[in-house]
Amino acid sequence: MALDVALDIGTSHTRLATNQRGVVFNEPTLVAIDTTNGEVVSIGHQALDLVGRTARHVVVFRPLEKGATVDFDVTARLISGLFERAGVSKLSRARVVMSVPSLATAIERRALRQAAIQAGAREVSLIEAPVAAAIGLGLPIQDPIGSAVAVLGAGASEAALISLGGIVTSGARRIGGNDLDSAIATLLRMRHGVVISPSNIELLKTTLGSALAYTSGLVELVKGRTVEQGEPVTVEVSAELVNTAMGEVVASTVRLIQECLADAPPDLSQDVSARGLNLVGGNARLNDFAELIGSATGVEVLVAPEPEVVVIRGLLMCLEEMSSLHALFRSADR
Repeated sequence: MALDVALDIGTSHTRLATNQRGVVFNEPTLVAIDTTNGEVVSIGHQALDLVGRTARHVVVFRPLEKGATVDFDVTARLISGLFERAGVSKLSRARVVMSVPSLATAIERRALRQAAIQAGAREVSLIEAPVAAAIGLGLPIQDPIGSAVAVLGAGASEAALISLGGIVTSGARRIGGNDLDSAIATLLRMRHGVVISPSNIELLKTTLGSALAYTSGLVELVKGRTVEQGEPVTVEVSAELVNTAMGEVVASTVRLIQECLADAPPDLSQDVSARGLNLVGGNARLNDFAELIGSATGVEVLVAPEPEVVVIRGLLMCLEEMSSLHALFRSADR
């Protein structure tokens, strides 16, 4: 049986699945490289564990930023490492299906495909993330029915209305969960003069963050260090600070969804009103985000179970239906 591979390389996390074993990799999009010889030291969680703990000649790279490949060579090395982890050799000449953001340029799409081919893929097909997500959700995308999906990732946010096997209206911006983290970190430096770790920022976002500011009055104690002296310090962070920091990114994401739905033809708008909007991606977990989007758009908003893995599940389903979905792959190759 030929080995087929589904690959979802995101700004924050990468997921790989095969037709024989299902999902075999779901880890951070990180590559540690020894700069003295160019060898890959580790990828994923192992690379994350090396951040801040390595000698100078070992550098940890994040090859994607805001949904786009920023380092072709490192991306190819990441895919090679993923193939090795999954037992895919260059001799196997695997067929690969990859997700791509709907806002990706032709150059960015070509870079992703070439990186996979350089890593050993025989054939690479691209499919836009909202379409893969709709397939993973089991929506009737081939029927004359409007299916609305928003993919809220770490580096990009996308919304699409899909019908008859294609995207009818869409909206996308290079903003996402990483921008929320950056905004929180910036406001902490400005107001408290402290720097805290990414894990603590994630803790603040999870415990204090609310798209509708329902967490007002809550506080959290976190450890960090002062900007000026670098001294360890414990600081009390309020929910008001976290929600203020997130406000602009949250509002911009809501606007892109509103604009996408506003452009929909009347008949498909009725379908969305009846069937609702589906949220996927890690940023869909932000507290009260679905309620805010529902209030702003006037439609029911549904957060998918395990929203982070919906796209890879859709890609895995695409492997089984390659012949019937060929038009979707062609449209993503533009």
